[in-house]
Amino acid sequence: MIDDLDGPRTAQQELFYDLEDASAVIGCSVVQLTALAAGGASNNVATLTKVCALLTAQQQRLEAYASEVKAQRINRSEASG
Repeated sequence: MIDDLDGPRTAQQELFYDLEDASAVIGCSVVQLTALAAGGASNNVATLTKVCALLTAQQQRLEAYASEVKAQRINRSEASG
């Protein structure tokens, strides 16, 4: 569990939240693109479906990294500026 959320974040906490945020943005994008593809109004349904699959794979990878950061198997010693 991440402690000290009231004060400045540590580099480790920043990494964790950055990964979680990126995963959330990707997840939202997948939902929107899937809705476009499901509408069938586009001639690019196959392309949209492929992009969704690629984004989903990246989202899962980021979620796994965030879990590793939270478990402190991945460590960042300083915050990036």
